[in-house]
Amino acid sequence: MGYIGKYLKMPPTIEKLNKLEKEIEKDGYSLGDLSLFLESDFSPYENTPYDVITFASTGCDGIHFGFLTDFGTVSDLEDAFVVCISPMDFDSHIKIVARNIREFINLVCTMNDALTISNFNILEDEEQYIRLLQELKQVKPEDEEFEETANYVVEKIIATFGSEPIEDVYQYVERKVRTERAQQTILPTLDGLGIIPVENITCNHILYKLEKDMTINLEEVKAFFNSATTESKLTFIRDVQFTYLIINEIALKELVIREMIKLGLQDEVDRLYVF
Repeated sequence: MGYIGKYLKMPPTIEKLNKLEKEIEKDGYSLGDLSLFLESDFSPYENTPYDVITFASTGCDGIHFGFLTDFGTVSDLEDAFVVCISPMDFDSHIKIVARNIREFINLVCTMNDALTISNFNILEDEEQYIRLLQELKQVKPEDEEFEETANYVVEKIIATFGSEPIEDVYQYVERKVRTERAQQTILPTLDGLGIIPVENITCNHILYKLEKDMTINLEEVKAFFNSATTESKLTFIRDVQFTYLIINEIALKELVIREMIKLGLQDEVDRLYVF
């Protein structure tokens, strides 16, 4: 299992999905009919957060879904937030789309297609969601066969998991999921994921402001690492990846890797080393 690290194996829901895939394949169907391709050894992209474990892709434009482990602090992947990474949507390529894998499956069944979920990365207001959902309901004659196939697979998923459609997708993604995440985090990050408290809930967290194409002073970064809280360091790690600064600056990358190893983030370092 690629890049899964200390979690050793995927959660039961993923194993159940794999079993369902084998069953429906006998009848000529696949979860791929919903643009959901289960991945056991997916290589992360440069902008896949280091603490995300990928479990599926859409088979299009590198779009993939993964479990947000919050730098390995999530105890059970079954309860981890699900993130959508759409590598081609620069600056809005990461978004939490579900509170857990079971609700993610509800979302796939609601949309009848996993690929459409990646649209959420660039949607913000309710009108945009309504417009997208209306477009999806307008099935063209040439798409009817695809629609029948998708409906069959969705019915199989519902029968297996007891999945229920999400009545208001906008309210779920932009209100329920976002609010729950906001209640967990204490520091904001450029990718919108935020940082949860690890050690210091009430400390004064000093942040190192990063932005694309800026010139990094390595001595300043070293001084920051020497005095910053764990949470502040994790914010830096998220932001230095999101701004792509870590890709272009070899010395900076080495410095960040050394700090991650000190923090015990070996799994995340292993994913970073892919690049």
